[in-house]
Amino acid sequence: MSVELKVFKNTDASLPLVSYLQISTVSATGLLVCPDLKDFIPNKTGRRVQWYKGSVLLDKGNKKFLRAGDPTRLLIANTSMEDAGYYRCVATFLHKGKEYNVTRNIELRVKETTTESIPVIIFPLETIPASLGSRLVVPCKVFLGTDTSSDTIVWWMANSTFISVAYPRGRVTEGLYHQYSENDENYVEVALIFDPVTREDLNTDFKCVARNPWSVQSLHTTVKEVSSSFSWGIALAPLSLVFLAVGGIWMHRRCKRRAGKTHGLTKLRTDNKDFSSGLNQIKEMK
Repeated sequence: MSVELKVFKNTDASLPLVSYLQISTVSATGLLVCPDLKDFIPNKTGRRVQWYKGSVLLDKGNKKFLRAGDPTRLLIANTSMEDAGYYRCVATFLHKGKEYNVTRNIELRVKETTTESIPVIIFPLETIPASLGSRLVVPCKVFLGTDTSSDTIVWWMANSTFISVAYPRGRVTEGLYHQYSENDENYVEVALIFDPVTREDLNTDFKCVARNPWSVQSLHTTVKEVSSSFSWGIALAPLSLVFLAVGGIWMHRRCKRRAGKTHGLTKLRTDNKDFSSGLNQIKEMK
């Protein structure tokens, strides 16, 4: 394959060309996410992330900018128009004994409050059937109505813990944020991916959370192991039908043979005894 590489000078004029756009609303709790780190730091073990607004480091003691347990997420309390601008997250990871940095630039746009829309989680169900050792994808589907804005954020939790924290080795992960339309109605989906399902998951409380500036909705679900007896019943059902069909054909042929023998005996008696006695009677009458 071919790859086009563009190199820009590290200046403020280049920021719009190398930044990820994220949006928040006035007076709401904003959320910044340091994107596209999985390819560089797949297991999240030992990850360190520092956040900057412009060139100013946002330390952990800052009451305006809060860490949400996951270092790749930054909360902004009571977002205002002054919070708009360019942010930078720097993730440090260790590779073969040497430290490297991955930098992401984020452009935060702050919007005024417009129409009120409450997200509605319509999937998953309360229980999700699964087989141990298999790969499982559980989408969290959120109905947005006619709202086409991206103010609604969706994430998963396991026993009240972020997925990236609960599963640092990446056996269970969150899929990409996907927004789409069906029949002029808008939806958002974020999948929970098990690779594979283990017995530990059967005792875990998974929760999908959808939040926008006006409402927070959540839905709990659990993973349930599929019963093995059910699959055996399905497998044996066609075999039972085959035995019934073969037995029916055998009974039909046997009954047909018996009927043929009985008909042959009756015809033989008629040809010998009854016919000869009739001739004798005719001779006597003459």
